[in-house]
Amino acid sequence: MASGKIAFGILGAIIALIFSTNGSKSIFKFTNIKCQDHDVNFSRAEVCKLRVIGRGVVTLNIRVGLYKIPVTNVTVNMGFYKKANGFKPFLYNYTVDFCNFMTNRKRYPVMKVLFDVFLHASNINHSCPFDHAIVIDNLLLEESKFELFPIPEGEYMFKLMVFAYNDLKATLETYFYRKISYSK
Repeated sequence: MASGKIAFGILGAIIALIFSTNGSKSIFKFTNIKCQDHDVNFSRAEVCKLRVIGRGVVTLNIRVGLYKIPVTNVTVNMGFYKKANGFKPFLYNYTVDFCNFMTNRKRYPVMKVLFDVFLHASNINHSCPFDHAIVIDNLLLEESKFELFPIPEGEYMFKLMVFAYNDLKATLETYFYRKISYSK
């Protein structure tokens, strides 16, 4: 009898949680960015900054100049970290051949979801070779971009390491947070 009451109570709590989040809205906000060049003869981060465009609205802007073009062999490592007494790995850490990924993005579903977050704000919309500067302009994190990538409230770091011809060329660390606000 007591176990039935406990199960009924847990079920009630779950239903209450589901209905209480219906009026919730997520707030995503960039907090910091770090760009590190490992081979300045190959490429250089010419612009690497966050820009405040309104109250609580921050956009990401990056421009990387390529000096040895065309670039035909690119590998990327994307890692997702959550702050918990320092940044700890959270869910995903993928390394892929970026040229193959851009040829067939459906083959890498998790990478596709992560990449689609910033695709609309960048000029990285084709496969190799790359013979122009890489630009991400006014990227704004919005709740709709994370529908297929649900993450809990907290502080996060997205780390991107870029390799060309099997040599580390650049590291990008982007910090942001997600906060859930409930409307009444």
